[in-house]
Amino acid sequence: MNPAPLREPESLRRLLAPRSVAVVGVSAEPTSFGARTITNMRGFAGPVYAVNPKYAGGDLHGYPCVATIADLPEAVDSVVLCMPRTGVLPSLEAAAARGVGGLSIYASGYGETDLPERAVEEEALRHRARALGVPLLGANCLGFVNHVTRVGATFMPDYHKMTAPAGGVGVVSQSGALGYALMQAAERGFAMCHMATAGNSTDLDVCDLAAFQLAMPECRSIALAVEGLRDGRRLIELGEMALAAGKPIVVLKLGRGETGAKAAMSHTGSMAGSTAAWSAAFRRAGMLEVEDFDALLETAGFLAKAPRPRARGVGIATPSGGAGIMAADHAEFAGLTLPQPAPETEAVLRAAIPDFGSPRNPCDLTAQVATNPASFDACMNAMLADPQYAAVVMPVVYHNPATTPLRMAAMAPLARAAGKPICIAWIPESLEGAGPEAVDTSDSLSLFRSMRRLMNAIALWLRYHDGHPAMGVVDEAARAAAASLPPGDMTLMEAEAKAAFAAAGLPAMPDARAATAGAAVSAAEALGYPVVLKLDSPDVAHKTEVGGVKLNLGSAAEVSAAFAAIMQGARSHAPSARVDGVLVQKMAARGPELILGARRDPQFGVTVLVGLGGVQAELWKDVALDIAPVSAARAEAMLRSLKSFPLLDGFRGAAPVDVAGVARAIARFSAFAAAIGPRLEEMEINPMVCLPGGCVALDGLMRLEA
Repeated sequence: MNPAPLREPESLRRLLAPRSVAVVGVSAEPTSFGARTITNMRGFAGPVYAVNPKYAGGDLHGYPCVATIADLPEAVDSVVLCMPRTGVLPSLEAAAARGVGGLSIYASGYGETDLPERAVEEEALRHRARALGVPLLGANCLGFVNHVTRVGATFMPDYHKMTAPAGGVGVVSQSGALGYALMQAAERGFAMCHMATAGNSTDLDVCDLAAFQLAMPECRSIALAVEGLRDGRRLIELGEMALAAGKPIVVLKLGRGETGAKAAMSHTGSMAGSTAAWSAAFRRAGMLEVEDFDALLETAGFLAKAPRPRARGVGIATPSGGAGIMAADHAEFAGLTLPQPAPETEAVLRAAIPDFGSPRNPCDLTAQVATNPASFDACMNAMLADPQYAAVVMPVVYHNPATTPLRMAAMAPLARAAGKPICIAWIPESLEGAGPEAVDTSDSLSLFRSMRRLMNAIALWLRYHDGHPAMGVVDEAARAAAASLPPGDMTLMEAEAKAAFAAAGLPAMPDARAATAGAAVSAAEALGYPVVLKLDSPDVAHKTEVGGVKLNLGSAAEVSAAFAAIMQGARSHAPSARVDGVLVQKMAARGPELILGARRDPQFGVTVLVGLGGVQAELWKDVALDIAPVSAARAEAMLRSLKSFPLLDGFRGAAPVDVAGVARAIARFSAFAAAIGPRLEEMEINPMVCLPGGCVALDGLMRLEA
């Protein structure tokens, strides 16, 4: 079944960009949720109504009050419900009858309680809202803020303190508190356009909300905090929309633990956990994942300001040699390059910087130049003009409230004129005040309170503009191979699994079954020595653990002895296992070994994994994971991301393997897995040996459902 499509942004305009608002359940108590919400509408120019029968006919907190939703003098666009759960469904019915454009629901006590009857109640609310055509924000949410029109539809107090001009970043969060925590950056001048919290996502989820923000002309990037989704595949559609709009989405996954991971027969099951699947989905969607909350808004804010990079290098200019070293360290950790200044750049720097400074990169301006505006500007302009640098990093090591804001303000036009960002690494523990606010309010300077996060953000910026790899395709050959698989629940062990892989167009080492030692010798002589013997049992997934693999057998005597040893090992270590004999396989040439795995993820469908293989696959867990199907180009990128990739590329004089051929095999494997689709529980090739002339599967496993 395909995922539900994203809601059309225009269908949410009345709810999230209203021209009129009503707050239901307002009381006279100024600290109540309703009073806080309606007070947050002070800057909104459209009509606002309070709804409470106790105060009907008068004013409440400065707004006209009516008794019920039915009594509203107009079909308002957006209604905020400040009431207990039991009043929500009747209010939905009344709102639909009055022609309201949408509801925000603060009430909790639904599915988040883990009470089955509450989950049923929430599901009924969702179905009724969709039947009536009334979109719901929440339940159990904190509301939204439309900073363009100054709609503070939230019970968090003091929205009037958010004085930043509208624009820049949209914020979407399942957690209301975290969403508003990000929104409070507007108090220090950080440009934001909209903030929406999904809560339980009874109707609208974070993907719907982000899609709405992408359609806002003021939005240039989105900061997205996601906990979970009913169908994670909707992220792909959202990502495609964002890429088409040229608006990056920076995403943080909350809840990254693996405590819910299910045990599996294969190595793949223990290595392809839910966190890896989420990260793969973000990459497939073209989203930029950060690993901590502090990086979310900093990175999104930088991307909202930064133009398309015109180079790959980073220039560092600082009045502190130590800060320059720190910056260089983190640039290296992030995989960024620090080219040395071009000769004309170095000439300007050398003329301006004292001999106890450094005209190199990092460029140590020294405190002396930093106090000389003309010399400072000359150095910054030279660094910005150097065609090797995509951005210039400026660590600030001391905050002087009188002079630092002036220095920040003076740098902004330099960056604007050069068409390159200046990234400010704010090192002082003096965190607030006019200095950092001068950066936040600038359209060409970006503030980071961590050098690590700064360099990671630049790396993500460069990656975003490198382009997005195309998905793979499920071709007719993959579909035909999937359709030929036998029906029903089953586990295909090595022989049957390799036959299925071969039918799908994957190179697989042929083998012969042998129930006796004599049959094994005959098979070995037909294949040609040396050979491998492997335990043939439908009940033993990992044959090496029971002594079930014997390698490099060069004679009939060795084959007979190996057969006996395998049978004895099976009786000793797996006495209840069914044993059909052995598989006889010609000994493959030696080469690097990979594991190829696929499994069905409950959120994202079929995922594909590649990594260092063999018996140590789980030990090293050197893997890359993506959503199936992958293209050959994406498969090669997965290979190159492995720490063990040098083993494929001619490590220490070894012959390099056919990387392009291996990538094509991975793409073919992923297409086969995607074609199997919902039937696939897991499948694996381990190992796949890689050679200069190609690759071949030596062992395999498949688990299928009916």
